[in-house]
Amino acid sequence: MTHKLTGLVLAFIVICCGHNERIQTADNSLTEFSRYYSEPTSEKMYSQQVQDTFKLFKVTPKGYSNDSTKKYPLIIILDANAFFESTVSELKFNSFIGQIPKSVVIGAGYKNFPTMDSLRSRDYTYPTGIPEYEMTLSGGADKFKRFIDQELIPKLTREYKIDIDRSVICGHSFGGYFTLYYGLKSIEENSFTIKNIVSASPCLFYNHRYLFEMERNISKPTNEVPLNFYISMGSEDLVDDESKGTLDAFEKQISDRNYKGLKIKKAEYSNFGHIDAAVPGFIKGLTYSFEK
Repeated sequence: MTHKLTGLVLAFIVICCGHNERIQTADNSLTEFSRYYSEPTSEKMYSQQVQDTFKLFKVTPKGYSNDSTKKYPLIIILDANAFFESTVSELKFNSFIGQIPKSVVIGAGYKNFPTMDSLRSRDYTYPTGIPEYEMTLSGGADKFKRFIDQELIPKLTREYKIDIDRSVICGHSFGGYFTLYYGLKSIEENSFTIKNIVSASPCLFYNHRYLFEMERNISKPTNEVPLNFYISMGSEDLVDDESKGTLDAFEKQISDRNYKGLKIKKAEYSNFGHIDAAVPGFIKGLTYSFEK
C-alpha cells in the first residue's frame, strides 16, 4: 500500500512540475482540476427514429476553444439523468492526470429522472420482454441504435470537433445491455460508427440470455472488426441466480469466435453491487478504451 501511495504522490508532483499552468487557481476554483470541463448544459432533441424527445447533457474539456483544428474523443453516457454528473466529476481528475484524454462528453437522457426510469426499458432492450417480466415498454433498442447512428452522431460531428474513431458509449444495467447489443448489431451490419463499448452491470439474463443467441447467429465477417468491449459487474450482482456465470460465459463466447481485430476485457469488482458498480465500470472502461 505504501508503494502505491508513494507512486501516486510522485505522479502528482511530476504532473504539477511539468504543467505549471495546471496549478494556478487564481480563478478561485476549488482544485487544479475543478474546472477541467465546462459547466454542463442541456438541450432537447427530437428523434424521428424513436418518435420521442430526448434531453442531451453536454460538456467540453478545458481549452476546447483555444485550438480550432484539434479534435477530441467523444464519450456518450446513457441514463444521463442518473450518471452524467458523477461521471464527469470522475473524469476531471482522470483527465487531469492523463489517464483518460480530455473529451467531448454527451449524456443521452430524458426530460427528468421519473421519465428516464419509465422509458429506458423501451430504448435499451431488444427484443420485446417475455411476459413474465410484465414490462410495459420494451424492445426498442434497434430504433435507439438508429437514433444514435443516424441522428445523434451526425448532429454531434457537425457541432463539435470530434474524432469519431475515438468514440465510446457507456451504459449500465439495461444501458449496459444496450451497449453490448449496439456492438453486436454493428458486427451484424458490418458498420462501426462507435468502436468502443463500455458495459457496466449488463442485464445479460434478459429474455433467456438473448444476446448470447444473437451473437451465435451472426455470420462471422471476414474483414476486421474494429471494436473494443469492456464488460464489468459487481461480485454481489453475480450471486443472483439469473446473473450467475453470465459475465464469464459472455466473454468466453465472444473470445472463442476470434473476430479479427476485436478486443474484449471483463472485470469483476469485489464487494460491489448492481448500482454502485456503474461509475467505476465507466471509468475503468474508458481507461481501457483509450489505452495505447
